[in-house]
Amino acid sequence: MDKLLLLYEINKCSTTKSKKMKLTKLFPVAMSMACALMLSSCSKEDAQTPQPLAESVNGNSGAKTNAGEALPYFASTAWLPGFEKYPADWSKLVGPNPSIPAGLSSLTSLWGLEYWSASVDPKWIKPLQPVPGNPTANSVLTVKSFAHTSAETYDKSGAFTTIKNLKAGKTYTITFYVATTTVAGLASNGETSVPASSAEIKMLNVSGGSMTTKINFAGLQGTWVKKTITFTAQADNAKFVFSGLTPLGNVYSYIHLFVDRNSIVEFIPFQPMVVQ
Repeated sequence: MDKLLLLYEINKCSTTKSKKMKLTKLFPVAMSMACALMLSSCSKEDAQTPQPLAESVNGNSGAKTNAGEALPYFASTAWLPGFEKYPADWSKLVGPNPSIPAGLSSLTSLWGLEYWSASVDPKWIKPLQPVPGNPTANSVLTVKSFAHTSAETYDKSGAFTTIKNLKAGKTYTITFYVATTTVAGLASNGETSVPASSAEIKMLNVSGGSMTTKINFAGLQGTWVKKTITFTAQADNAKFVFSGLTPLGNVYSYIHLFVDRNSIVEFIPFQPMVVQ
């Protein structure tokens, strides 16, 4: 009798263990079915598809961020050509000799004029090539210079703009292009056009008060020279002044500037990763 009872208990234990093992194996299946039933009962509003993040605002456009903060703004020079015409947010620098002209030119002629009269045809002897990265741009800001040195302010024209939405103490980089060309068809006035020796950029209201940068052409007539300047703002704006110099006295030069709409960024110094 004891032996039969022992066999019964062993068989009962074995059966119970077998059932537990089957239940354990079936548990993941049951959970999957439950999840499927739950999802099938949800409406479309309950189970939304993840949406992509909206693109960030152009960092150099002068627009505002999501927090409402205005971004740095350096006005583009893209505009319609014309004598004594200037792009939006640009002005002529009024100096001792305001009669020296400035304005906007095309890639092929002074002030965008061609066949001005029977005796005057102000085309560039060597036309400007498209500005790198801006193949459709067809106008450039042009100044004229008889000045051989920076001190001869009365012998050159200039143009300026105000870079806005800066933060005092922050460092920024601006990138732009300069070039020089000579003109034909204006010799009747006794002037001689030659390639400029350099473009000259003066910045005001920056760290140190002001800074002057010269970009030498070294005979690069009709060729765009790319330049990047780094500066630290003293206030919420800084003045950018553009002019140029001629290599000899009693001759004049034309100097061109192109600024696109994405020409300023806040400078963030490289910080190497520190491994803990």
